[in-house]
Amino acid sequence: MNIKRLGAIDIGSNSVRLLITDVLNYHGKAIFKKDSLIRTPLKLGEDTFSKGFISEQKKEKLAVLMESYKGLLQVNDAEIWRACATSAIREASNMNEVISHVAARSGVEIDVIDSKDEARYILANSIDELLDEDRAYIYTDVGGGNTEMVIFYQNTEIATESFKLGTLRTLSLEEENSEWDRMKEWLIEHSRVFNKISLIGSGGNINKLDSLLRRCGRIRREELVSFAGKFKKMSYEERLLKYNINLNRADVLLPAIEIYLRVMKLSRALVIETPIIGVADGIIKDLYLQHSNLQTENI
Repeated sequence: MNIKRLGAIDIGSNSVRLLITDVLNYHGKAIFKKDSLIRTPLKLGEDTFSKGFISEQKKEKLAVLMESYKGLLQVNDAEIWRACATSAIREASNMNEVISHVAARSGVEIDVIDSKDEARYILANSIDELLDEDRAYIYTDVGGGNTEMVIFYQNTEIATESFKLGTLRTLSLEEENSEWDRMKEWLIEHSRVFNKISLIGSGGNINKLDSLLRRCGRIRREELVSFAGKFKKMSYEERLLKYNINLNRADVLLPAIEIYLRVMKLSRALVIETPIIGVADGIIKDLYLQHSNLQTENI
């Protein structure tokens, strides 16, 4: 049995993730088995979406973190790996300075990807296996800076768009309302013909919600509404103690819930499918597919 070990670093607005995955060549099919996932809440988006640039302090922390992640990739014998950054670095006015500093300090070359690349990495996760033929699906990833959306129907991509609505992004009321109006128009244009619609949630926030609600892959809108009502009434300390979540997640979970619920209302979706996927998983598959023509399968 031929085994490859691949790595992916996903530099997001809220956290930076390192995923190491083993890929087994079993009877002509590639089977992906996660080995480890490390998440560090660096919150680069706090700088970009309020100041417009990444501070010296966070720039240095990112460089140190990349040096550490590179060491872990080497210690774990990852044969191929890639580091990708999304909106927090992409929208920073000092993007090139940050990338250059990280490369000089850690030796890690960061690839800045756009929203369409993010969607493409999600498509690499073979989520078509989850889809019912009579239902349209809206892949929705609520991040720190943006909400990425892709509409699917019968395994076909209908439309892709990115909206500047996130758990860390600060907008004026006028800007926020304008962005929600833009999303509403986009959803009407591309999804109004479908009678049955569900969301497919991606990212750390929806994955944590799935765990807290013990839904094991599917969250109904009424369950999310009920949880949001209870969560909103709790103090910060109560949230930490009752749900055993870390400080970073306690900050962003409620804004994420509110975005998901509003998207569900606008799209008429009653359910969020939660297959526990993210950009890092897509990077891994994309890396492997660049080096092989094998079929793929998850474990």
